[in-house]
Amino acid sequence: MFNLKNLTLCLLFLLSVSVNAAQEFKFVGEFGEKGEGEAQFAKTLFMAFGPDGAIYVTDTDNFRIQKFNETGGFVFDIQMEKESEFRFINPTAIAVGTDSSIYVMDWMFVQISDPDVQTISGTKVFNYGPCIHKFDAHGVFVASYPIQDLSQRIKKLETAVPGLDADGNYALIIPQGDTKRKFLLATDIQGNLYVCDSDAPNKIIVKLDATGKHIARYPLAQPTVGHIVHPADMTVDEAGNLYIVDEKGHRVLKYSADGKFLSTFGEYGDAAGEFIAPFRITALPDGTLLVADTAKYLKDFVSTLPKRLDDPIRRYSGDAKLFRYRLRRIQRFTTDGVYTQKLLIPFRREVETDVALQLKGIDGSGNLYYLNPAKLQFRKYAPTTSLLSSMFQTELKLRYTRDLHDVEIDNQDDLDADLYTKSDFDEQIIRDAAHANLILSYDFNEAYRVVLSNRLTYVRMTDTSYYRARDFEDFRGRFNQDDRATENSWDDRIQIDFTWIRDHRLYNYREARAFAYYSLIRVDFINDALDRFNFRFFDFNANLSDWGAGVHYDLNRTFRLNFEITHFFGENRYTYIDETNVLYATGFQEGDLTRAVLFINGIF
Repeated sequence: MFNLKNLTLCLLFLLSVSVNAAQEFKFVGEFGEKGEGEAQFAKTLFMAFGPDGAIYVTDTDNFRIQKFNETGGFVFDIQMEKESEFRFINPTAIAVGTDSSIYVMDWMFVQISDPDVQTISGTKVFNYGPCIHKFDAHGVFVASYPIQDLSQRIKKLETAVPGLDADGNYALIIPQGDTKRKFLLATDIQGNLYVCDSDAPNKIIVKLDATGKHIARYPLAQPTVGHIVHPADMTVDEAGNLYIVDEKGHRVLKYSADGKFLSTFGEYGDAAGEFIAPFRITALPDGTLLVADTAKYLKDFVSTLPKRLDDPIRRYSGDAKLFRYRLRRIQRFTTDGVYTQKLLIPFRREVETDVALQLKGIDGSGNLYYLNPAKLQFRKYAPTTSLLSSMFQTELKLRYTRDLHDVEIDNQDDLDADLYTKSDFDEQIIRDAAHANLILSYDFNEAYRVVLSNRLTYVRMTDTSYYRARDFEDFRGRFNQDDRATENSWDDRIQIDFTWIRDHRLYNYREARAFAYYSLIRVDFINDALDRFNFRFFDFNANLSDWGAGVHYDLNRTFRLNFEITHFFGENRYTYIDETNVLYATGFQEGDLTRAVLFINGIF
């Protein structure tokens, strides 16, 4: 018996599951396109965010920086003019200070002041090295800060290559390291700048203040750090701690404000707190960290709706349609590296452009910005606090059918006057059927799904028979046997399924599934003579039920354990009155059957 206490426990369980379900992101808008005008981009793009939510994009190939408001509306851009005090050579990583000052990584030429390096009279020699261009909140150039002293000769003159100076005169240029290498750039709340140079020995961090003064220089490779670090992104929290994403090490490294290595967290895997090639990190004002990695999950939903011939989607399972989600994740951690939450971004796999979306940035409010590389269009996704997941699938299928059958039989040997004009037997069958199938599917996260389904079928069938018999002196001749049989049947089945994907990896995929169902069948059948002198009457009704439950569990890639139990029970009653209105037969039957089966399936 299901009482109020049971209901309360059920509601508490559902509430607990909902509260602990992974948070999601929802699409809120898009901006940008290919081109060279306002809100248009070329291929290589870098993104940063201001304290007011403004969006800044470095467009390397178009040699400019664009500022947008938080909804993607164009505000202004920074481009190099002939009279500009700065020169964009290869602008890349960008950062924005708390005062909305703009900083962008680039390269610069600095003439070497040492006269000893002038090997040819009148020939200038330049160091070519990385720098930071600074612009104020309105995009006005402030200064360029080299991340090392470029005024003196750093490398041998033999490494120089010929070039032209700003006046078009012949000069020698000494590049400082690989000019195609990647730099990371970040700022803290004091306005200090952090540059990660992955080409330098031990991959160094250079720290400067807001005026470009060098404060510190320290390596990532320190005692207890472990294997070689491959930095992919970095961020600074409000306490000045620096966090480096180690892409190939599948971890995050934490350094103090003075450059001392403090701790690391994360390991390879797609479980909570684990990483698969992490590549993006952001410190939020609430004191937490958001980390994005390349882990992807697939969730399939098989529709019972029939496929259409003109449907462009070719992913089907038999006659059913297969909807597929590709999920990506963001994980939330404390600044001490303690995992606290998983946030999922569901993409429809049928949309080809969604598959190729690239995460370019996470702003201070936790909004995500994905780039469509084909259209060069940014798509913004905001965290949602809705109770129900966007992966809540509902499907309702209604169907009604009517079948008509007419059977006529004429005996050509009876020599009656109605030959070929009136049948000896005429039967008319009308069958009406109504079907309703409701499916509710809910994904709590990338691993857990619950499905509630209800299938209801109602069938009404009438079978009317007309006999054209002559009045012979026999039992049948004394009674007109025309009759009508009417059958009404209800079949209602409700089922709940719970699926747990234990391992998403393609070659190690494993899942566990539990299900339970209950069905109820009701049948009413009546056969009644049409002639008022014929009292023949047959009444039959049945009430049948069955329930079942089971589990299947993948032991490994090869073997699956299955256990099912079913229970069938029911009763039927019938009454038969003959043509003379005499009770001929009555009866009652009961059935009860329980079946349990345990088996293992193997694929070799």
